Amino acid sequence: MTDMIFDEALYPIAWRLNSEDCHLSRDEKRKIVFFNGGESEKLWDLVFPFDMLMNIKPSQCRIIEKMELDFDEKEESAIFFREKLRGVSDILFFWGRRAAAIVISSDVFIKAWDDFFYPSDESSVIYVPNAKNIIFSYEEMFFYAEMLK
Repeated sequence: MTDMIFDEALYPIAWRLNSEDCHLSRDEKRKIVFFNGGESEKLWDLVFPFDMLMNIKPSQCRIIEKMELDFDEKEESAIFFREKLRGVSDILFFWGRRAAAIVISSDVFIKAWDDFFYPSDESSVIYVPNAKNIIFSYEEMFFYAEMLK
């Protein structure tokens, strides 16, 4: 039976973390706080100068590193996130403009990074508060970048 900790009627994207194959325990899931669509959109507009990832202009973002990650090699690929999120406690995760969550511990995200990102995503992005760094993906290519504006 699925451990339905998140209300999917309020937060439709939560199905990813409610699914039986999610790598997080119930206690770890409690470190994730979802925002509704309107709240997510307001938060997105506060931190990003673009309305969607596909509209990022070079003047808004500088790619620092890109790396192909293998969703089938979860542990090996998690090293990328460990390195980029070293010393970071909380992150904001967006599944596009209308679905967001605060992840209270970057360790929770790292453990289940492949429950947050999916290879088919084109709109998922991590925002690191106070650093203006982001991590986003296109298929299995992940980009670590600095927000310029």
